[in-house]
Amino acid sequence: MTAGSTLGTDLFSLSNLELVPDPYPTYSGLRRTDPVHHSSMYGGSWVIFSYEDVVALLKDPRLTNNRATLPIKALPPEQRQEFADIVPVLSRWVAFFDGHEHQMRRRHMNAVCDLFSREVLVPVIQNAIDTLLSGWSRRHDLIEEFARPLPSMVITELLGAPRQDHEQLAKWSDDIAYLFGASALVADDLRRGRRAIHDFADYLGEHARNAIRGHRPTMITKLAEEKTDGFEFLLNEACAQGMLLMFAGLEPTRYLIGNAMWSLEDHPEQRHLLTESDRSLHYAVEEFLRYDSPVQYIGRMAAEDFIYKGHKIEAGQPVLLYIGAANRDENAFRDPEKLDLTRQPNAHLSFGRGAHNCIGATLVRVQTGMALRALATRFPSLRVVPEVPPVYNTNLGFRGFSSLTVHTGL
Repeated sequence: MTAGSTLGTDLFSLSNLELVPDPYPTYSGLRRTDPVHHSSMYGGSWVIFSYEDVVALLKDPRLTNNRATLPIKALPPEQRQEFADIVPVLSRWVAFFDGHEHQMRRRHMNAVCDLFSREVLVPVIQNAIDTLLSGWSRRHDLIEEFARPLPSMVITELLGAPRQDHEQLAKWSDDIAYLFGASALVADDLRRGRRAIHDFADYLGEHARNAIRGHRPTMITKLAEEKTDGFEFLLNEACAQGMLLMFAGLEPTRYLIGNAMWSLEDHPEQRHLLTESDRSLHYAVEEFLRYDSPVQYIGRMAAEDFIYKGHKIEAGQPVLLYIGAANRDENAFRDPEKLDLTRQPNAHLSFGRGAHNCIGATLVRVQTGMALRALATRFPSLRVVPEVPPVYNTNLGFRGFSSLTVHTGL
C-alpha cells in the first residue's frame, strides 16, 4: 500500500515528513537523475542512491565507520560543543570502528556471546510472542501492542536485565535512534538523546556491577571478563555493546514487522508463504527486508578528500548510502517494485555487506520470522483496519509505523 507521489529532488531530507509514507518514487527519480546527490543535511553531505554505488562505497577504504559525531553535525557550529560528551560514549560501539580494531572487537563478541544462535534466541522470542498475543481478540495496535515491545522484551532478557525494565530501555533506544534517523535536529533533540545515552550507559553499568558482585554471568559481564586472542572489553566498553545491541535489534524489528503486514495488504495471495516451510519463511523475511527496509541508509564519513564519479567528497563529510533506494534498483533486481516472497537470489543491502554486516541481523531475522508466522498462524484473517489511518514515524532514517491498527478476524 503506497501513496505513489514524487517530490522534487531538492526536497530530499531525512526529516521531510512528506517523503515518509512513500519515498520510493522519489528514490527512483534520484537514481536516474542524481544518483550521487549533494545535500545540505549535516552541514553538507552526500546521499548515494544506486545499488552499484552503494556496494562500491560500502567497501571504499576512503570512508570511515567512525560516525559518532554525525548527530552533532546537524546543529550550527556554535551549538555543537554542548554535546561533545556523547561522542566518547558512542565511539565505543563496535560498529563505529574500522579495520583491525573492528575485527578484533567483533571477533570477541562472536566468541563470547552465544545470544546470536537460534538455540538461544528461539525460546526467548517464543515466550515473548506468547505473552504479547495472549488474550488478543478483535482490534489491536500491531505496533504498540506487539511489534514494539517484542524486541525490547527479548533483548532485555538477553542482556540479563529484568524484563519489566524493557519499556524504559526501549524509550532510551528510541531517543538515541532519532539522533541517527532524522536530519533536521535541534538542540532539544540532542539534549533528549544525550540524557538517554548517559542514563542507558549508567543503567547497564550498575546492572553489570551487581551481576559481577552476585557472580551471575550476563552478556555484558562475559564481554568484560573473558578474553579472545588476548582481547577483552573494559566494563564501559562492554556496556556500550549492550546499548548498541538494543538499538540494532529493536528499531529494525519493530518497523519491519509493521512494514511487512502493510505490504501484505496489497499482496494477500502471498500470505500463505508465512506458514509453509522454514525455507519459504526465510525467503519471505529477506524479501520484506528488500522491499521496504526499516533501516533506510547506512552512514559513513569521508576520512579524506577524494573524487567519486566527478564529485569532490571532502574529509569529514557524511556519506549516506541509501539502501532503501538501492534495494529497488532495476539494474540489480528483476521487477524491483514487486513484492515477491519467493524471490531468490535476493542480494538486498539492508544489513550492509562484509565485515560491517549489521550486528543485529540475526536478531532481526529470527524475531521477524517468528513474529510473522505467529500472526499468520493464530490469526489467518488478520487485516489492517482501513478506516483507521496508520501513523508513520517522524524520520526517514528508520522508516515504519508508530501505530497500525489491525483486526484479527476473530
